[in-house]
Amino acid sequence: MLLAIIEDDERTRENNAELFAKAGTVNLPVVVRSFSSAESYLFAAITPDLLVLDIRLTGADGMTLAKKIRQVDATVPLVFLSNYEEYVFEGYDVNALAYIMKPLTSGKVAHILHKVTKLKPPAGIVVKTDDGTRRINLFDLLVVEVLNHELLFHTQQGVIRSSGQLKDFSNLTKQGFVQVYRSVLVNLSFIRRLSPSLVDMADGTQYPLSRKQAAKVKQAFFTHYRKLADND
Repeated sequence: MLLAIIEDDERTRENNAELFAKAGTVNLPVVVRSFSSAESYLFAAITPDLLVLDIRLTGADGMTLAKKIRQVDATVPLVFLSNYEEYVFEGYDVNALAYIMKPLTSGKVAHILHKVTKLKPPAGIVVKTDDGTRRINLFDLLVVEVLNHELLFHTQQGVIRSSGQLKDFSNLTKQGFVQVYRSVLVNLSFIRRLSPSLVDMADGTQYPLSRKQAAKVKQAFFTHYRKLADND
C-alpha cells in the first residue's frame, strides 16, 4: 500500500509516518510518502492507495485539497487528522473514510488500515441526460428535485438535468437521503440547519420543509449524524 501523508508540522509528520510504516504487515506492507503541503503533494503527481491529511495546512487547506482530488478521483480513501472537531462533518462532503482527532496512535492507525481493507466502491446512481448516460456518486449529490417537469440532480460540481419522476429514485431514502417536500430529496450529509419550515444545505441553498415531513426529517437528520460521529 502506498500511503501519502500531508502534514505541515515536521515532528508530527515524522511520527505519523513512523506509526503507519510500523503497522505494515507481510500481507499489507505500507510504503509512506510524506509531504509538508498540499502544493508539494500535487506537484509529486502520485496516486496513493490512502491519503492522510491535516485539515489546517500552510497554503491550501486539507479540505480544499480533498475537494480538488474528488473532482478527478472518486475512490481514493481520504482520512483527515485534526485538532478541530468543528470540521468533522465537512469530511463527509468528500466521502472521507475517517476523521481522526490528533494525536495519532498505533490503535488509531490499526483502525484506519482495517477500514481500508473493508472498503467498497462508492455508491452511485445512473441517470440519462441529453448528452448520454451519467453516473453520479452519492457522496457528491446534494439534492434531487423536480422543477418544471425536469429532474434536477444538484451535485458539488453543478446541476445535471434529466427526465423522469422523483419516485424513480425513492430508494435513495435507504442510502442517506430524506424527502423534505413532495418534490425534493436531500442528502442528509449536506444538511447544515433545520428550521420549522426550511432546510439549509451546505452550499447555501434552502429548500422548503413540509409540516407532514418535519418530524421524520428531524429524526433522520439526528440519527444520521449520530451514526457518522460514532463511526470513527
